[in-house]
Amino acid sequence: MAKKEENSEKYIPALEEKIIDLSLKLKSKSNELNTVVETNSKILGKLTHNLKNPVGVIFSFSEMMLEDLEDYSMEKLRKHIQIIKNSATFSLAFLDTVSKYTRVQSPNFALKTELSNYVELVKSRITEFNGIASEKNIGLDIDVPSNDIFLTLDRNEISQALSAVLNNAMRYSNENSTIKITVEELKNTVETTITDQGIGISETDLPHIFEEFYVVNTYSEDKQKCIGLGLAIAKKIVELHKGKIEVNSIFEKGSSFKIILPKK
Repeated sequence: MAKKEENSEKYIPALEEKIIDLSLKLKSKSNELNTVVETNSKILGKLTHNLKNPVGVIFSFSEMMLEDLEDYSMEKLRKHIQIIKNSATFSLAFLDTVSKYTRVQSPNFALKTELSNYVELVKSRITEFNGIASEKNIGLDIDVPSNDIFLTLDRNEISQALSAVLNNAMRYSNENSTIKITVEELKNTVETTITDQGIGISETDLPHIFEEFYVVNTYSEDKQKCIGLGLAIAKKIVELHKGKIEVNSIFEKGSSFKIILPKK
């Protein structure tokens, strides 16, 4: 009997260790759940806040048009339909951005990686912004390697991250300025730097710009409303690729964002 008790006592430390380990894992999962609940609550609040006004505009102008349609001139009709379209466009874009953010933040989200030509991917992103740059008289100074650089990555997600940073540079750049895009291959990483000559970011705002819904300027130079999710999405995507994104900025002189991706 004494021998059995002695053998049983040998397992007690192991059981205690397992209980502690399970308790820590349970606490970790509980913290993750609380974070998800808090994030979802914040997103719901932002959805309500940001959609209340444009949806109200759509309703008000639609109701006004239905009541006075017979008295509408073609010019007035076109003007009010454009207002409705603008409000609907913003609402759809906002919902799409929130959907992208919640998708990459989900614990179940997984990258679909493949070996891809990163130089070609960057060039394709830049091409999409040529029209916007031309409209704002913004010059694009492009310095990328002539050789191919192959990285294992999720093309769609990295494209989204690059577009978010490029879009941010475009939004807050002044007319007749220049945005420089460089890609540099180092020993263990590939660094993409996007530098603008825009409004810049103050020292107070700089530590917070990657936070969700954090907005330095509510409206960009072209009066487009900023949602405050683009950079948060970009940061999460880059981190999922085991990379990082850095920023340097001087207020009223411009900003420089650097996306660093590992080569392995």
